[in-house]
Amino acid sequence: MLFPVFLGQRVPPETLASTLAELDRCLQLLEDKFLKDQDFLSGPHISVADLVAITELMHPVSAGCDIFKSRPKLAAWRQRVEAAVGEDLFQEAHAVIMKAKDLPPADTAMKERLKPLAQLLLQ
Repeated sequence: MLFPVFLGQRVPPETLASTLAELDRCLQLLEDKFLKDQDFLSGPHISVADLVAITELMHPVSAGCDIFKSRPKLAAWRQRVEAAVGEDLFQEAHAVIMKAKDLPPADTAMKERLKPLAQLLLQ
């Protein structure tokens, strides 16, 4: 999600569509299997699993894809994680990633070094 922002390149529409479809499938799995009948991913209390997952899920949010908007179960889980961690610490932990979309694209030399990786990821 962030490579296009960092490199200043548009993602091919078919790549974006398949990536969003895979993200949707993973989010559905998260809700159906892990949050089915419990407050947190591994039980009734917050765990490292929740902290790792919320960190990963904030990446698409930072790129402008609000994955929580149409998923009330996932949004409620996010609120429980934020409440367990504390709102200030939660916001502080995600401050840098939430500003990533506002960063200028990388300079030309960095783009050239990352080009092979970006091409591989954006296929």
